Amino acid sequence: MLAAWGRMLGAVGLLLAALVPIASADDGPARLVGPFTRDDYPQAVIDRPLTLPAGMVEGEIGGRFVSQRQTFQPFTFYPPLVSGVDDWYLDLAIRVGITDRIQLEAGTAFSLDHQERGYHSSQGGFGFDPRANLTSWQRVIPLRVSVLALDTEALDTAVTLTLPFTAYQDRIVHFPRGGTRIVRNGDGRVLPAVQLAAPTRWRLTDWLWLRAGQDLFTVTTAEGLARFAFLFGVGVQPHPMFALTLDSRIAAVSFDGSGNSSSTTLADYGDLLLEGTFTPIRCLDIVGGLDIPNLSNGVDTYAIRTAVRVRF
Repeated sequence: MLAAWGRMLGAVGLLLAALVPIASADDGPARLVGPFTRDDYPQAVIDRPLTLPAGMVEGEIGGRFVSQRQTFQPFTFYPPLVSGVDDWYLDLAIRVGITDRIQLEAGTAFSLDHQERGYHSSQGGFGFDPRANLTSWQRVIPLRVSVLALDTEALDTAVTLTLPFTAYQDRIVHFPRGGTRIVRNGDGRVLPAVQLAAPTRWRLTDWLWLRAGQDLFTVTTAEGLARFAFLFGVGVQPHPMFALTLDSRIAAVSFDGSGNSSSTTLADYGDLLLEGTFTPIRCLDIVGGLDIPNLSNGVDTYAIRTAVRVRF
């Protein structure tokens, strides 16, 4: 529901407004335009370029908990039943500054645990595990190339191309009462989609910025389904060690190969991504985030992620 999304967004907005800058004026103005080196790379997130400087390497290790809940009523005379799935993941990524304007990134993820909750768990499960891949490795390696297109004191823009290479996997599920079903992790294509983005940051003050374009365009290589997404976010930097961002998808438009289209807006789902970054030293980030993909259905489905980034 949009009203619930608005109330939550307003509450977070009040929190952001309360985080006034507390950095000392004696620190002097930060340098906002690169190129940078490892020794003078900005500690504050708001001051950093959108790509790593030449020769700098950033490694990231993160943990993600995803909780999905569903309420259903199997029969009209039954009370509503709640069921769901909890998943724990480990993700790895490495980023390399090829030049002061070109960055390469690769990563992957591993499943640590998968548990059914609620009604299905008490009844012995869904009857089959719907995952196509029962191994730990999730069989996807996204490769991303980022080019810093604009680097100024007020406005920064990059262009990114992401290629999510996928190792195909399928599995035959045998049901207890007979019958089988094949579950797959895709259509068998090594490259199921191509993603383009134009992350942009508009620095309003020394501690406040707006951003957009992080997830702009995706096209599938099989059906030719194209999707445009319009994200908008706000960030605050009350101290060089602390940064907080709040992002939401304003709208999304999809087109299929037959020329049909569909669109969604905040009124339809209202997703929310809140992320905080703690940087005790300029080469280390400790990140925590909360992702709620559909506030219109409440907060029963959400994801929590923590990560550590090290630059050298």
